[in-house]
Amino acid sequence: MIGLKNEFQSSSLEDWIVQLKKDLKGEDFSVLLRNDKIEEIEYTTFQHQESADFLHQTPGQFPFTRGLNTNSNNWSNGFAIEVISEKESNAKALEVLMKGCDLLVFELTSKQEINFEILFNEIQFEYIKTHIKLVNSNQLKGLKAFFNNSIPATISFCQDSFDVTQEANLFTDLVSELKENQRFAIQVNGFAIQQAGATTWQEIAYCLSQGHDTLSLLMENGLSIDQAAACIHFTVGIGSNYFFEISKVRALKQNWASIIKAYQPNHNCSYNCVVTAQIGFINKSLKDPYTNLLRQTTETMAAASGGVDAILVHPYDASSSNGSSNLSERMALNISLILKEESYFNQVIDPLGGSYAIEDLTSKIAQKSWKLFQDIERTGGLTEMKEPFIGQLKEKAKLRLEEIQSTSNIIIGVNKFPNPQEVKTNTFIAKKSAFGTETIHFETELIAVL
Repeated sequence: MIGLKNEFQSSSLEDWIVQLKKDLKGEDFSVLLRNDKIEEIEYTTFQHQESADFLHQTPGQFPFTRGLNTNSNNWSNGFAIEVISEKESNAKALEVLMKGCDLLVFELTSKQEINFEILFNEIQFEYIKTHIKLVNSNQLKGLKAFFNNSIPATISFCQDSFDVTQEANLFTDLVSELKENQRFAIQVNGFAIQQAGATTWQEIAYCLSQGHDTLSLLMENGLSIDQAAACIHFTVGIGSNYFFEISKVRALKQNWASIIKAYQPNHNCSYNCVVTAQIGFINKSLKDPYTNLLRQTTETMAAASGGVDAILVHPYDASSSNGSSNLSERMALNISLILKEESYFNQVIDPLGGSYAIEDLTSKIAQKSWKLFQDIERTGGLTEMKEPFIGQLKEKAKLRLEEIQSTSNIIIGVNKFPNPQEVKTNTFIAKKSAFGTETIHFETELIAVL
């Protein structure tokens, strides 16, 4: 060790404030204070160890704010494929695998029997991870038959936690499979909540509530706490509020570990909060692909810095009437690769852990989300509180749109410096989640107002 701490004199919080006032050159000190009206969180743009109120933590230890990984910060690079034609979906899968994807997400859309022989042709599952969203129990049986009743451990399921019991036969067969071989099977879809306009803490509260309901449901069906915890994974949406998004992922890990601890698991790995971050559509413009690239890059950076397990950058126009272009798909795959191979974001575990500002935001988001989670639990869960909760999301979405329309929140290419070459034939298509929320699109809403 060089002993740098001995070479430099420590500065007190008072010393910092004196220097900050000097640097402001007479400007009001309040400019360093922030109040995010949508998030309802007040914070300062500077922090000092004297004002910091957090415990020094180590990766791999409770409360797991810094995650369970102790070797690297690596993540999987995902690509979603909506399976309409097995042959076309297989061709797309092989294409993106050759371009750097190592996580395939197959979303089966038809209730008909799937020809897995065609869909999985030449895909080597032992080298990649795969998530599959099934529609019915016949598809699960077909999948097991294709793999001779031994589905590879690298294959997981992503059944939405909110409607997992809607297909009773599928849920029963899935539980039977999970009792024999635990794998991630039920996905808590926080991404859909974020895309509907939720705050960071509303999204986490939804994840905690649905995660806890799923945990209880699996244990009621014969799984132990350790087995049930091993079957749940989360998706979160990543927005443009950089430090908030990093802190959100860390706060989710911390709060989920608190829920798991209450059930006294036998294995440390049961505390693991497996998170897939999805980069969505809210702040993307169909007219400005190059600005979208910058947004997707910083959002992916936030996800990686927060320590997620997988990142799925949706092509910015994937939810449009024309569908995704070759450019947008290539951009979506390359961002994650560049951050790994050229910027080494995968080398440092929780790189912002110990940053007083990030720890402060993490703590505030964790507290607000935990309080909302407790409120939801007291009302009987999200099933009972669905309409009021969706109402809260709509209020936040309205505030976001008002900020965009008034230009108090500048989004380049949407409400400032839009591309003059208007694309009239390509518009965003509204999609609803299983929970009943609908993605908001700033660009579409702004055009509607103007």
